[in-house]
Amino acid sequence: MWIHFNFLCDVDTQIKLHKISRCEISKWQGSLIDGCVLTYHFNDPPNPDSFYACLNILSMNPPASRTIDLSEAQKTQLPKEIRDTMAELSSQYLVNPELDIQVRDYEYDLRNPKTLSTYEASVEEILNFASEGTEIALEILDDDRTKRQIWRNDKELATVINQLVHERLTTETERFWGLHFVCNSMCFGNIEGYLRGILNQSLDGEGHRMLGYLYEIEKSGDIREALKRFTSI
Repeated sequence: MWIHFNFLCDVDTQIKLHKISRCEISKWQGSLIDGCVLTYHFNDPPNPDSFYACLNILSMNPPASRTIDLSEAQKTQLPKEIRDTMAELSSQYLVNPELDIQVRDYEYDLRNPKTLSTYEASVEEILNFASEGTEIALEILDDDRTKRQIWRNDKELATVINQLVHERLTTETERFWGLHFVCNSMCFGNIEGYLRGILNQSLDGEGHRMLGYLYEIEKSGDIREALKRFTSI
């Protein structure tokens, strides 16, 4: 069952939560979970800024009667490791730990007609390209070339991302949205258009604008400094 932990917080806190979450997810994958979707949400009024950590939890099954918010009884069924980690993250990073985290039925939430219309896909298809996109993003972030800051240029990074998207997703719709979720889970929401410009060859990508942004996010977690690096190169 896909469970959505929604942390209401600013983008700098979201970056911190993302870094911690992906470390924990690497431990849980295969034993407690089978897939994840990590997404940033900011500068999108009237909705509050929030970080999504959506996990496909192997031990949980959908209840007969489903609602968006999990009941207290359902929350007690969460694996202890996951429940304790989310509680600790809330306590450490949220302004109001009891109020600023929501625990939801992710699959049920995706049934929203507006969501289905936006993606022009079924719930199953959305979960597929969203989780594949997130997985690709986490692989890139864990790549030695990212850790050692040795990508040759933006074009090389964009090409590798595109190759992975095409290897794992089939239709043009899946690939379009899969790339979107790669960008979102790398905190590339502000520069997704630039990456797509490299891929459609309207930009050469020979510089290091995207890489400067990526390295700054990974080093400092300060999106303002990252955007300065992106716009100044």
